Amino acid sequence: MMTDPFNWIVFALKELHAVFIVHFAQRTALEWMFFFFPFFVFGELPRYVLPAFILLAGSFLGLPRDDTERKKHFLANLPRISVLLVGHNEHRTIDKAIESLLEFRYPAMEIIVVDDGSTDNMFSKAKPYADRGLVKLFRNSGATGRSGRPVGSNLALLLSAGDFILSVDADTSFDRETLLHMIGPFYDSAVGAVAGNLKARNARASFWTRMQSLEYFQSISLWKRWLDLIGMNMQASGAFGAFRRQALEECGAWDPELAEDADLSLKIKKSGWKIAFAPLAIAMTNVPETFSMLARQRHRWDRGMLRTYFHKHGNLLKFWRFDWRNAFELGMEYFFTIFLSYLYFIWLGYMLWRHAILLLFIYPIGYAAYSVTSFITLGVPIILSERRSQEWPLIFWTALFPLYKGLLRIIRLYALILETLRVNYEETYLPASAWFNAPRW
Repeated sequence: MMTDPFNWIVFALKELHAVFIVHFAQRTALEWMFFFFPFFVFGELPRYVLPAFILLAGSFLGLPRDDTERKKHFLANLPRISVLLVGHNEHRTIDKAIESLLEFRYPAMEIIVVDDGSTDNMFSKAKPYADRGLVKLFRNSGATGRSGRPVGSNLALLLSAGDFILSVDADTSFDRETLLHMIGPFYDSAVGAVAGNLKARNARASFWTRMQSLEYFQSISLWKRWLDLIGMNMQASGAFGAFRRQALEECGAWDPELAEDADLSLKIKKSGWKIAFAPLAIAMTNVPETFSMLARQRHRWDRGMLRTYFHKHGNLLKFWRFDWRNAFELGMEYFFTIFLSYLYFIWLGYMLWRHAILLLFIYPIGYAAYSVTSFITLGVPIILSERRSQEWPLIFWTALFPLYKGLLRIIRLYALILETLRVNYEETYLPASAWFNAPRW
């Protein structure tokens, strides 16, 4: 009888090894591909790893070509720029955001601040800047309360005079060269919107902020850079996006939607404009510091993604009507974010039912494979980053990134199910007044 815990562990490992050998000998290569397939798919080998290597090789070859001089020449003509800063209860950050914008020192720029029915001191914190003529300040003080970000942005747009619009969040700060890189790409007359490079200001505040910082490296710094290279960018963030006024007016500007930035971007794409990515246009934003805050945010994002991309703008998949590249990228988005979200849990249920013992081997091996691909897809954007000396220590958290993504996968599945069934359709992100006349998709 074994009493030593170490002997129990050795015995258990030997038994598991024996079981594994028996199972391995009985399985075909096709079966093993089925067992490990989800890990390589969710490791996103074709979606992120290959682009990472191409972008890294391109950087050594001087690709894409530097167009800084063309941007400088465009801005030398002093195109009029309006910065729209719409917020609700942003008294903690509104003054810092305004100060950051004023550091641009661009003579043909106006800053329009809209306080959307705040119940804190946001208006009073911004008022001294308005009194000095540095910003134009407006407040929604209607009896119905706040109107929501999309309506507030439309109001700010109506009050603005710029030919180019920079939409920003109140909790965001900017590098001094931001205008050059955000407005400069409009030298190309086909560009209707420009997506900026968002990064987490509070990356070291908690485990969750570290994971989100890594996620932004992958989904923004890497993926949008790749989409820009092949001409398939689909979205300019509402937290940090620039727009040609003509493009906004042609597509009707912002609609009251959960994902109003994605909705606006797709409307611009439908109108025939291109969306560019500006990797050197850096904005630092605060990301959720707790899991509960993160879960609420991603629940909204995932519901908004399904609603906007596929319920409202699913006709972009008609490649014979719109640009085929839109259909290709939208199809990729559907495959990775919706189809595989369901398939993974179907696979997991089947494995627990029929091959539970194999999961003891498959999960560690798959997790290790996912960690390696994550190291590559997170390491490359850090190598290409202008802040690599500050950001490289985050690479040590890569081994936990697959765990983080797994948790987000559960949130996504829950959000997709609710959105498909139209449960709680009118999310509280937008007030009731915004939903009143909004169509249901």
